[in-house]
Amino acid sequence: MLESSSVAESLRFAVLHLSRGLRGAGKLGESRYCVLSALSASPMTVSALAFHSRVSVASMSKLVSAMVEAGLVQRERDVVDARRVDISITEAGREALAAAADDGVEWLHRHIDGLEGEDIITLSRAAAIMRTMITT
Repeated sequence: MLESSSVAESLRFAVLHLSRGLRGAGKLGESRYCVLSALSASPMTVSALAFHSRVSVASMSKLVSAMVEAGLVQRERDVVDARRVDISITEAGREALAAAADDGVEWLHRHIDGLEGEDIITLSRAAAIMRTMITT
């Protein structure tokens, strides 16, 4: 009989590594992918992005500067409070994010296509169980 702690650790490891592949972040980079994904919903400040990504404000500021230089995001001063600077995703950033997501879907298809029928059924069942875990 498997112990729940063993299953939990194995599942944690698998989910972390699967999420990297699903993000298709190879070309874009995982940090950039996460920032673009967060900004795709709405603009955020550097400090909000840092909190969201669980990194220091200094680290996020450096990443955002590189992303501004790459044309993936832009800085915009708040019209009401000129001290506030929001970071928003650019069209090039949206395109890069979409391309990375497409790469992630292709990556998953390649891996699933390599599985046997019984493994696909097991994976489908596991996916259903995981969906219930995140909705309860």
